[in-house]
Amino acid sequence: MEFYSLLDFVLFPIYLPLVYLFASAYARRKVDEFPWFRYYVPGLMLKIFGGISFLLVYTIYYPGGDTVQYFRDSISLQKLMFENFDSFSTVMQSKANVGLYQYFSPETGYPAYIREGKAWTIVKIGFVLSMFALRSFMVTTMFCALISFLGVWHLYQVFVMEFPRLQRQMAIAFFFVPSVFFWGSGLLKDSFMIGAIGFFVWGLYYLVVKKQKMIPAILAVVLSGYLIVIVKPYIMTGLVPAIILWVLHRILMNFKAVVLKTALLPILMIAGFGVGFATMQLFGEALAEYNIETLLEKAVVTQRDLKSDYYQGNSFDIGEFDSDPISILSKFPIATFSAIYRPLIIESNNLVMFLSSFENLIILLFSLKVLFRIRFVGLFRSIFNNHLLTFSFVFSLFFAFSVGLATSNFGSLVRYKIPCIPFFIASLFIIEHVYKSRTDVNPDEVDNQ
Repeated sequence: MEFYSLLDFVLFPIYLPLVYLFASAYARRKVDEFPWFRYYVPGLMLKIFGGISFLLVYTIYYPGGDTVQYFRDSISLQKLMFENFDSFSTVMQSKANVGLYQYFSPETGYPAYIREGKAWTIVKIGFVLSMFALRSFMVTTMFCALISFLGVWHLYQVFVMEFPRLQRQMAIAFFFVPSVFFWGSGLLKDSFMIGAIGFFVWGLYYLVVKKQKMIPAILAVVLSGYLIVIVKPYIMTGLVPAIILWVLHRILMNFKAVVLKTALLPILMIAGFGVGFATMQLFGEALAEYNIETLLEKAVVTQRDLKSDYYQGNSFDIGEFDSDPISILSKFPIATFSAIYRPLIIESNNLVMFLSSFENLIILLFSLKVLFRIRFVGLFRSIFNNHLLTFSFVFSLFFAFSVGLATSNFGSLVRYKIPCIPFFIASLFIIEHVYKSRTDVNPDEVDNQ
């Protein structure tokens, strides 16, 4: 098989048991104090399984793809390092541009992503990981899954610290959703982004809520935030408004008077979105192609492009819209629904899409169950009852809306939406739990809100 070497089949069976043994020993030391560590090893092993499954699909079933090219480019960097270290240093310190081709040769290979800055960042990360993996594609993928898992694990801990009675439900949301551990565990942007989001939220939680571990929290926010901005800056268009509302919610909870809280809530929400919008506009050059105007224009172009025959039935249409805010907002229901629940089973035309559509059906049924049980009034009351739930729900919907608006192809959609799916499912579990807590005959068992 052209994508593998003998080292893959020698090293992977050695590295995997070592990772398992180390993770098991670490979890055993922690589980007495933190019971949720019983999900540490299963979550990690499932991430590794997802990464290797993804690798096998895209080297055997669909030979090629981004993950293969990232790995090939990282090997080219390794070869350049051993051939000419000065050239290697220049390339590593330079921004991606076509002029860097001059440092490579037929012997090193010519990186395909050297002209694309966001992808080139992943190539550099892949270079480091593949060095430790001794050029084993399988072991490199396992390292990607491990890094992604660590970020998701930190995120999981934030939710179980707020809702300790939902350890199993939060584990389902963050570790056991097939599309998330499949698309979010290999050598891809998505794997590092979902991990970075986890570290970012964990850092904010300790800065804003816990006010502990300040130095690690600041480092987590700065480093993960920087990685998000340089690789997939549009994620910030979902994070920033949610973060603003999160902070404002914390401020609002300091007021004792219920009437005052009710009066201030819509004002703070409007102020939060206004501050979030202004913040996005100030992100500057790093987010130049993702400012609000550009995003709207690109969304219109993308949806018009789906009318072509290129996608051959693998596209979806949310209808015509213009780049003005009113037209865009009119597509909020269909765009958000499409991102979270599509492709539907009747829209799937291959095995991967069918598996994704089956998962979407389960999420849809769970959503309807929660909605019918608590009704709309209970839904909004629950959402604004806890600061973390407010953040989680707003981020998941805002991000889903952005992805559904700007994506027209199911193949891309199933990957692009994975950062919001764990948050959305976790939000549903929490909403259901908050509703049960209100009707519980024993109010002392209600989690800290």
